[in-house]
Amino acid sequence: MNGETKTIEQETIERAKAEFLRVKEMMIQALAATPDDRINWLPAPTARTPIQQVAHAAAAVKNVHEILNSRPFQITNTAEADKSFREWEKQFTTRESVLQMFEENCAEYSAWLDALTPEALNATVELPFGSGFAPVSAALSFAPNHTTWHTAQIHYMQTIYGDLDWH
Repeated sequence: MNGETKTIEQETIERAKAEFLRVKEMMIQALAATPDDRINWLPAPTARTPIQQVAHAAAAVKNVHEILNSRPFQITNTAEADKSFREWEKQFTTRESVLQMFEENCAEYSAWLDALTPEALNATVELPFGSGFAPVSAALSFAPNHTTWHTAQIHYMQTIYGDLDWH
């Protein structure tokens, strides 16, 4: 910034983007470490496959992005959302298709973070499922946290089928 002091808002945005990009790479690495014969494997009938975990994370990045742009999430309850998500995720069966969507959604979110102004950071957005409202600054953790949770699920699935490497 040519010797200028960064504002707290600018630092908040930079930290949020760095964390998001870090967890994005963790997700990509987790899928890369999953063998071809396990990318569509289910540890239980109610589970998501590793491919579906990535699809779900990609959709969540897009949904969070829209929420942070003041576009309320249209599904009003978690049961309906889960049913909708799981049905939609079934279309993905290859690394290429799911990674392309994940990369695209992450790139759009990253570009939005780059353009986020300090004023917009302090705006209030409506949270899904009747959870109330929150400032954008507080909601910046939603996309990376959600992605981290689903990356951890892929890692756990790896241990179930005997992969104990820490990758």
